[in-house]
Amino acid sequence: MIPRIIDSHSHFHFPAYDQDRQEIFLRMQETQTWTVTVGTNATTSQKAIEAANQYPGVFACVGYHPNSFTSSYEDPDEPRDTDPYSVQVLTSIATSSSRIVALGETGLDYYRMDEGLNVEEGKRRQASAFLDHIQVGQKLDLPIVIHCREAFDDLIRMLAEEKAKGAEIRGVIHCFTGSWELAQKLLDLGLYLSFTGIVTFKPRASDDPEQHIHRVIERMPLDRMMIETDAPWLAPEPYRGKRNEPSYVIHVAEQIAKLRNTSVDEICQATTQNAIRFFRLDRFVE
Repeated sequence: MIPRIIDSHSHFHFPAYDQDRQEIFLRMQETQTWTVTVGTNATTSQKAIEAANQYPGVFACVGYHPNSFTSSYEDPDEPRDTDPYSVQVLTSIATSSSRIVALGETGLDYYRMDEGLNVEEGKRRQASAFLDHIQVGQKLDLPIVIHCREAFDDLIRMLAEEKAKGAEIRGVIHCFTGSWELAQKLLDLGLYLSFTGIVTFKPRASDDPEQHIHRVIERMPLDRMMIETDAPWLAPEPYRGKRNEPSYVIHVAEQIAKLRNTSVDEICQATTQNAIRFFRLDRFVE
């Protein structure tokens, strides 16, 4: 059965849900919600695979977050790896289950780098791993889920260079919050854009309306849009500030429908079909 709605990016396997994961899953079933649960290193990617193997309608995305290479900060939800990164380890993880539908979240993040780390060295490490994900994705015919923060100029340059070499990159920018000008550059590269509960937050008085994320939602082609929770973070209104979960993605769809002056069903149907096409989930539809 085709789900009503797909949360294209969550962390359903994180410890934040260890006490009530079954209840979270039951709410997903009640709302006909599927989710792609996303790893951030080898350890969390393995947990994502385990969750995808256990729960129907849950699929795994595996890979290394760019902060894995430049930050020693450790989130309680993201235990660090004990073994070093290598492209061989990435490939091994990515071929370990039929429930793996993408690589990531990979990309560039210049926001958080360890004090004392040479910035150019940090950028080099992240870029090298990002290219690894692109190349492994090409080899295994898997799309890439891209995280980018304060690094879009370099990201766009790298993607354009790879495409110029003949790479066919199937990618989505997760948690997009940029301007329409930036969105156009990413769409021109053939990427999808995915939106979180941030779209339900009221604009600040100081925000430039023309640069606001709402303008992107109003203007962008619907066939390149996906929606997500990034759970357990970024809960939409009316749950802002609380723990997020995949079934809350409907609130993202409702806000997008309002901004585009269309029905919630149209947004659900379009973004669900986009996610099915992007992640090739049709093989899991009964």
